[in-house]
Amino acid sequence: MSHNTAMPALERSVGLITAEPTPSLLAILVHAGVDFLVLDAEQTGLTVQQCRDVVQRLAGSGVQVAVRVPDLEANTLVAFANTGVGEIVLPQVCSINELERAHDATRYAPEGSRPKQVSQASAFGADYSRPPRITVLFETVDAVERVEDFAASPFFSGGWVGPTDLASDLRRRGDGGPEAVENAVRTVVGVLSRAGHSVGLPAAGMEGAGDVFASGADRCAVYWERELASLLSGYAASRLG
Repeated sequence: MSHNTAMPALERSVGLITAEPTPSLLAILVHAGVDFLVLDAEQTGLTVQQCRDVVQRLAGSGVQVAVRVPDLEANTLVAFANTGVGEIVLPQVCSINELERAHDATRYAPEGSRPKQVSQASAFGADYSRPPRITVLFETVDAVERVEDFAASPFFSGGWVGPTDLASDLRRRGDGGPEAVENAVRTVVGVLSRAGHSVGLPAAGMEGAGDVFASGADRCAVYWERELASLLSGYAASRLG
């Protein structure tokens, strides 16, 4: 007798990605009821202090805060984990070993090697039981090829797909056409969703959220600066008739 082992669908959520988390933007996110904010600290100059400030401002608001860290070094991961951020997104991951090292760096003993520092993340020394979830940004061919291994890892808490960087990596390997990128994205979304893991995709714009959810992803993110630039460009063009 066969049994249906499909996992139940995860609740859909929408959010923004930004490297410029201004107080006004944060207030608007709360007002609008947006689900999450991903801070982009990879090659943007966004600092640990800025991340800490965002976590403080959004505490208790219902807006979940994640950060795409600039690198996978243990000291970097601990510094961002100590801000109290709820999710750390690992960029340019190629192997399970990198995920395991990140998990170790962000967990307190005996589960990991993270020092028990008095910080915002530990309620200033009162609670060491709330480490951030660790998610993987699938933007390398190596990561895509190992997606089933990631999905089976006890240290894996979800994934994101970075189509732009993934396309660049595919091109470096001689296969960066639209079909190859679509196939890679479809593979990641399919494997993770079937395993019951959350998986997020960027949308070209806010109007593209439906397409993201139709693909099987449960989280949709929009790059705020790009969206704002597009809106303003269209607005400016309206004066030309």
